[in-house]
Amino acid sequence: MDIYLHGLETIEKTDGPRPVETIDTGIIALIGTAPDANETLVPTDKSIPIHGINGLPAGLGETGTLPDALAAIFDQAGKVSQTVLLVRVEEGANIWETMSNIIGNATMRTGLHAFRNAPNDHGLTPKLMIAPGFTSQRPTDGVASIEVGAGGGAGYTEAPVVAITGGGGTGATAIAVINSETGKVTAIIVTNPGVGYTTAPTVTLTGGGAPTTPATATATVGTVANPVTMAMLALADMFRAGVIKDSLATTTSAAISDRGDFDTDRLLIVEPMVKVFKNGTPVSQPASARVAGLQARVDYEKGFWHSPSNKVLKGVIGTSRSIEHSFRDPSAESQLLNRNAVACVVRAKSGGFKLWGSRVPSSDGLKKFWSVRRAHDTIIDSVEIACEPFVDEPFGLQPLVDIAETVNAGLRRWTGLGATLGGRVWLDPALNTKETWVNGHLYVSYDGEGPAPIEHITFVFNRNTGYYDTLSANAVREIARMAGTTLLVA
Repeated sequence: MDIYLHGLETIEKTDGPRPVETIDTGIIALIGTAPDANETLVPTDKSIPIHGINGLPAGLGETGTLPDALAAIFDQAGKVSQTVLLVRVEEGANIWETMSNIIGNATMRTGLHAFRNAPNDHGLTPKLMIAPGFTSQRPTDGVASIEVGAGGGAGYTEAPVVAITGGGGTGATAIAVINSETGKVTAIIVTNPGVGYTTAPTVTLTGGGAPTTPATATATVGTVANPVTMAMLALADMFRAGVIKDSLATTTSAAISDRGDFDTDRLLIVEPMVKVFKNGTPVSQPASARVAGLQARVDYEKGFWHSPSNKVLKGVIGTSRSIEHSFRDPSAESQLLNRNAVACVVRAKSGGFKLWGSRVPSSDGLKKFWSVRRAHDTIIDSVEIACEPFVDEPFGLQPLVDIAETVNAGLRRWTGLGATLGGRVWLDPALNTKETWVNGHLYVSYDGEGPAPIEHITFVFNRNTGYYDTLSANAVREIARMAGTTLLVA
């Protein structure tokens, strides 16, 4: 400021590029049950941060899914201190009621939606999401599809809200799709199939801009994707997180069918359950908690761009069913599972039990690997957070340069670490026009490429009989040397 002063002053400037700090990628969102928990110490539908094994909350009790899952996560910790966001839900009269409690209510922020409060309440954003014991089921009583009635209605100017009620079940949700030119509802997409429907529920469409002819729809009940997994995937998109799901742990063909329910690069499916010692007795437990703990440890020890595959799961003494494994034979059961984007727990040739597989169930050829998705998510999140101070600054040459250099500095660091194979920043003139800038909108383009895991190594062995000539020459030379030595001795 231009003010009168007879003396000295110092103005400290903090303009310029900002340092890019890599976000914490190992924060595990764990949801489940603990019927004996103290409601005051561990309330239901509230996210509770746990920092390392010494931060385990008092009053959790020993029953339900949460105590075993926490033990499984911290078994993998090694020398790192892992952070878990825990949400407890009420245990229902049956597993379907419990799954409904886990899915929760978006408006009330219950169940999985309690994690949405964690960034504001605790400054923690979930990056690995698990619900051990509730993601392996493939219900036969969910809403498998919804068919639009003949004609699709008329006069819709926006997609109507879809309500699914009755039928004895719970949790099903769907969205409508309209044709903006004809004003008709062309499709209804089931976003969560729900569970427990004994009869077809009623589907009601409301809103949509005062249609002249309301559309009708009919639901069909059948075999559906796991609803808890579907609900977690919806939140994973919001958090830029990954979901680790347990498969059915019955047969390989069933696991492959289960995989067919999903098309996403945010899901790692694990087969089968693992065996661990509990109270001196071998028991089977879902593998997802241990895999989440393993991934968090890998993030901290090696880097967020590393796959958890081909790494030992600590505390595992066996698997609930044996999976034939070979890293040489493409017909082995583990290879069939991996080819179909199902990771598996196998007995390693070097000892112990390893996770084997890095692929995700995506139909996009550029989105094959779990570790690449997580690397890109981490870079994107870290850049956004670093550039937050530039929001609402006036347009000018220096802020534009500072923003670009902030991103470039992060890309240089991640390239040096190996998290991306390269990266650069530019301002696209086709996007950045005087019209966009006068409206306060800046486009900053940058690229990068998270490294794919080396999934397949081919050694090419070549025979070379010429080495016999080498052997012969060496033998003649050695024999001559020995003969010379013997003569000297004589």
